[in-house]
Amino acid sequence: MWTHSTDLAQMAGLQGVPTPKHDFRDRSELRSYARAVLLAKRLLDDPGLISKGQSFLERFVATDPQQRRIYDLWSNAMQLPIIVLISDLLSDDERGAYLRETAPVFTVIPAEEVRGLLDRAA
Repeated sequence: MWTHSTDLAQMAGLQGVPTPKHDFRDRSELRSYARAVLLAKRLLDDPGLISKGQSFLERFVATDPQQRRIYDLWSNAMQLPIIVLISDLLSDDERGAYLRETAPVFTVIPAEEVRGLLDRAA
């Protein structure tokens, strides 16, 4: 188990994330969470990105019967108030993990930006 004591969400400028994740299986899960934190910040700063995620979902996920659960989950999640969506995405529970693993493309988060957040948090 990999424990990271720094609140990555707070470090990225997100305030009030109810249950920030601190325990990770490995460094890969930590990087994935950091990417989700940066995505959450972008969604909060530009809620218009939700429509890009919806377009991605419609184009690449909606017609695939194997991805029906993902489509339904994200279609519903994107109808929530943005602060609730962000809170769900970053929560340290099974739903949060599944949202992070299956997130549609809202925007590209460069790897160097993820590394930068992790370096600042180290």
